[in-house]
Amino acid sequence: MKQKHWCGMTAKMGAVLSGVFTIMATQMYLIFEQKFLENGDCADNDPWAKSIGNLITGLIVCWSLKIVFFLSVITILISCILLYSVYAQFYKGLLLYTIWIPIYEVVNIVVQILTNSASDIAEVRAIRWFGLVSRILMHCFWIFFVIKEAHMIYKIKTQGNILSYQRRVSMVSGDFSQWKAKKINFHLHH
Repeated sequence: MKQKHWCGMTAKMGAVLSGVFTIMATQMYLIFEQKFLENGDCADNDPWAKSIGNLITGLIVCWSLKIVFFLSVITILISCILLYSVYAQFYKGLLLYTIWIPIYEVVNIVVQILTNSASDIAEVRAIRWFGLVSRILMHCFWIFFVIKEAHMIYKIKTQGNILSYQRRVSMVSGDFSQWKAKKINFHLHH
């Protein structure tokens, strides 16, 4: 079966490159953002004096480095699962990646918005936003290959199940018709 190519790549190669890209981009993101997400002025005297919204915002800003680090570790693990799933032809691993990446990026957008004021220099804020937006756009590009590969693996798996089911049914019906023919021949001879 001849595989289709998009942008000069098959869906399988694009899915593998998606996993590699995510691992590398996540590591670079952690390295670059580390000094901008470090715990800043988080020692607030009276947390009860704040509204619930301000309290949640303050917690996200104070814990931003830990949140991003935790999500990045999960993202790297899911990317490794993606690479294994492409190798093992396991479409559920590709679906897990497809579901996780938008969640990861939405949380990063929220953290970026809330910690953007920590960067006093406008150029640094612009570079941070450029990095985030370009990574999101690249994820949108690569996710197409992951979805296409998951669809192809799913089709192959379901066709294999249908073929094996039809084979079992035909074997059973063939055995039954042979048994029926023997029974009729036995009755005719006696």
